[in-house]
Amino acid sequence: MDKAEFELLRAKASEDAKRRKTVCITGSIIIFAIILIIMLLMSGRLGSFGTRRFNIMFSIFLTLPFSMFFLIGFNLIVYLVHPARHSMAAYKSAYKSYMIYRSLSEVFSNLKYYPDHGMPTAVVGSVMTTGDRYHSNDFMTATYKDINFTQADVHTEERHETRDSDGHTHTTYTTIFKGRFLIFDFKRDFSFRLQVVGKRFDGARQNRLNNENKFKKIETESHEFNKKFRVYAQDGFEAFYILDPAFIEKIQAIGEYYNNSIMFAFMEKKLIVAVDDGNDSFEAPHPDKFDETIEKQRIGGDIMTIIQFVDKLSLNRYMFGGKK
Repeated sequence: MDKAEFELLRAKASEDAKRRKTVCITGSIIIFAIILIIMLLMSGRLGSFGTRRFNIMFSIFLTLPFSMFFLIGFNLIVYLVHPARHSMAAYKSAYKSYMIYRSLSEVFSNLKYYPDHGMPTAVVGSVMTTGDRYHSNDFMTATYKDINFTQADVHTEERHETRDSDGHTHTTYTTIFKGRFLIFDFKRDFSFRLQVVGKRFDGARQNRLNNENKFKKIETESHEFNKKFRVYAQDGFEAFYILDPAFIEKIQAIGEYYNNSIMFAFMEKKLIVAVDDGNDSFEAPHPDKFDETIEKQRIGGDIMTIIQFVDKLSLNRYMFGGKK
């Protein structure tokens, strides 16, 4: 997709969004005016039932639920049927093709990018909870400095049900994890599993790996590291082979950047990293707020989240094969 085609789709999405907003505002005003007239007529028909002020307040009380229903219903219908919905979807898809894919291809090789696909639930669930509601998108596989990786945005939520005094059940959802899920491949297999969990990382709190008897909580020689991370391993001796002082310092530096809301898991020739930063990466801004220079900088920051693990952990040199 070239720039001219992208700008055409962006301009159409912007114009349609403005028209939809105008329809919503105008329609809401008309509905509100009709409701106001109805309230005044009702207050007049109440006659000597009470004072005029009381009659108006009583009319508002009677019509308020219907007013909210019609206003919300009208705006929802406009949102669903107005052409802006389709033009906005076309713009967001074009943004992924024109801005995201182009930026990614400048940094990574062997790139395959699927914006509407996500990380399989089973993969995420192997190291952390997937909650009661799961969503993932912006799936990609690529190579950076000879390190193959897979990444996607992941959002998991936990369901809560409450019952009010009338016996009605209300369901709400709270976020457990929202951020980046990355998998880096290595040339060496591990004969055990190891998980390093930041103290502020909630995603692993229901991780079944931690509840298995063969996994034990261990502590490193670094007291500062032990304050900020929980370490679970199948084999404490081999765990220290990976978590040597140099690598601990690198993990700790990255952990501080993310306020220790991060998790590392070593298993089956892979390093898995879950970054709970609350962000949804590679998303398009509103078409009216699009600025190519600013977007390149923002996308660069999203890309940096990926490459920092290769660079700062020296994965392309370390490989856990003796070279550091």
